[in-house]
Amino acid sequence: MAVVVVAGIDPAAGATTVAVGLAHRLAYAGHSVRLERLAGDERAEGDAAVFATLEFADASGEPVLAAALAPGGDGVTLVEVPAGADAAAVASGLDASLLLVGAPGSAVSGGAMLIANRARRAGPQQIPEDRLLAAPTAGRLIEASRARVLARSAEGDAALCEHIVIGPIFHDAGEPHFKRMPRQAVVTRAEKVDVALAALRADVRCLILTGGNDPSPYVLDYVASSRTTTLLVAPGGTVETVRDIEGSFGSSPFSGEEKVERIGELMADALDDAALATLLGGS
Repeated sequence: MAVVVVAGIDPAAGATTVAVGLAHRLAYAGHSVRLERLAGDERAEGDAAVFATLEFADASGEPVLAAALAPGGDGVTLVEVPAGADAAAVASGLDASLLLVGAPGSAVSGGAMLIANRARRAGPQQIPEDRLLAAPTAGRLIEASRARVLARSAEGDAALCEHIVIGPIFHDAGEPHFKRMPRQAVVTRAEKVDVALAALRADVRCLILTGGNDPSPYVLDYVASSRTTTLLVAPGGTVETVRDIEGSFGSSPFSGEEKVERIGELMADALDDAALATLLGGS
């Protein structure tokens, strides 16, 4: 059994994202894959739960100890270690290859392989900056904006919001304005009923009404009938609310089928067959 330890050079390097992408790459290359998360930090439980949702890899769904990962069997076992752990020691103890995730140009030693995350462009062993991978969920926007939830879409809090779009100030039909980009979170004043309805007709994923006031009954009726949009009322103004939620982009934990498929695509470009063979040959 080949074992690969995946670790971030920095706490927010994107080790979980890369671990999922590598599992996807290996599975679609014909390998049997097991994906586990070592215990030891506050994100371990959530990451392990995400691993258990993947159809292309086996996972226990709970944080594990390195001692529980006994060698043997077929396939490839991927192990993500907590931020700050001695990844080299874990890899040595498991007779594993070590894949480090860090910024482009990060120094590695001891035969470790580097995946450069959030690189400026795609390339060998490089994952480019990607808006979908950085996107927060509707649940994260609810938390960041301190909003009241008036209605949830069929996708619920897990819906990804890739773009923040501010409602236009002009009085022309706003629907084309909201159809320019996918997976939007629209922010506008609650009093702008025409803008809110235009956003809803474009099936935006999240509509955040600012100012703290309840929306028009027309807006409530439309949301109830469509179930495609999560409707929120934030206590602050539009500018304040945008400032509150913009920090959610790029800092939310990895989750969601759309992100899984996207990192799988990017990892297929980043690791060719020769790179995979090098990674697996070191264990």
